[in-house]
Amino acid sequence: MAHQLSVLQQIMLNLNEERMNSPPDPAKNANDITELQKIAFDFEGEVSSRKTITVSRDFTKDTSKDAKKLGFSNIANPLEDFQQTPPGVLALDCMLYFARFHSDNYVKVVLENCSRADEHDCPFAQASIYLAKILCEILKIGEPPSEECSTYHRIFFSHDRPFEEFFSTCIQLWNKTWKEMRATTQDFQKVLSVVREQIIRGLNDKPLNFDDFRDLLKQFTYAEILKNWEKERQSKEAWESNAQPIIELRKQVTPNIMEMIKKQRMNFMMAGTLFSKIRARGIKKDKWFWRLSTNLKTFHYGDWSSESIPTIEQLPNKLSVVDVKSLVVDKECPHVKEGTRRKNIVVNLSFSMIPVTCDPQNFVASSQHEFDMWTDGINTLLGNPMGSKQMKEDLEMLLGMEIKLLLLDTEGIPIPSVPPPIPPEPDNLDFFYKI
Repeated sequence: MAHQLSVLQQIMLNLNEERMNSPPDPAKNANDITELQKIAFDFEGEVSSRKTITVSRDFTKDTSKDAKKLGFSNIANPLEDFQQTPPGVLALDCMLYFARFHSDNYVKVVLENCSRADEHDCPFAQASIYLAKILCEILKIGEPPSEECSTYHRIFFSHDRPFEEFFSTCIQLWNKTWKEMRATTQDFQKVLSVVREQIIRGLNDKPLNFDDFRDLLKQFTYAEILKNWEKERQSKEAWESNAQPIIELRKQVTPNIMEMIKKQRMNFMMAGTLFSKIRARGIKKDKWFWRLSTNLKTFHYGDWSSESIPTIEQLPNKLSVVDVKSLVVDKECPHVKEGTRRKNIVVNLSFSMIPVTCDPQNFVASSQHEFDMWTDGINTLLGNPMGSKQMKEDLEMLLGMEIKLLLLDTEGIPIPSVPPPIPPEPDNLDFFYKI
């Protein structure tokens, strides 16, 4: 029974296909634009609970002004806005139905947008055309009934003109969401995506009629949609972090990411850093500049007092990387151990290179970032693993970005939690492929 109702629903909705794929006929539809203008601007009655709008005037004048207020792009000839198919003239049919059978709500929507500032004005006609198109996509108008589908919506069997009534409900939702988002004309696609999500969620709750559907839509506010999207994103990320295929993918990608991080550390040291000198009484105002050579084999350093960056030729002293025996940090540094009475030394930013043939080279970084970059870089040159907090953050960020890029092509495709089983080997290998 469910399958038969699904087929009937699709056949019934597909009755709109011809109008959806047809542009307007100027001879037949010119009066429709005039009727939309008259209902909107020659209206007398209650528009809200607090005020009454009464407008009566000659419609042979100001037609371009009215077309602009209604939100048409082509003010001189509004019918040109419906040339694109889909939704074609079906969008105009829906607008006319909304104006005729929901006059109060139609006038309210139009006048609300007329009273807004230009940047927050929601062009009613353009919104209607966009909305009619996404409704055709959601309801798959124009597609043949599926032989296997058993999904149907009772809401479309509760009204004589279900598509037009569906549009009338959704265009009011669009206007409400536009206000909640405080949108501008640049936000059209954002509003479109939110409204699409609201409609789909409303249909998924299986309303029995349009009154139920309207009540459901009240629950799916813009704030609620954002909250649901955030929950879904977190849930997806949590699943991806534990799914075996994603774990395997992370393992494959990690070596390349680590090489990128190492290269970035080398570039940082090649750019060089100005450190404060350390003497017997602690940190002095004297500065020296250290930088790594482009071949990654030698540190060049020397006294430097200028704000400019010196060239390698301006740094007279050298320390070969092969002469560095080890790197120590924090309380293991010689200048920290010996300097219990020294002032101005930040222990957790201290590090020392221990050469084989000369005295230790002691440093105090000016920031945690500088400390992490130099200690990671020196450890890389010495063949030791990088262990800074900055490295872990960089690795996690770059891995996350790379995984998301690699999974773009699988958007909407469920990824199994375990890989599919390997098929058994054939009974024999007596076959070949002939080109």
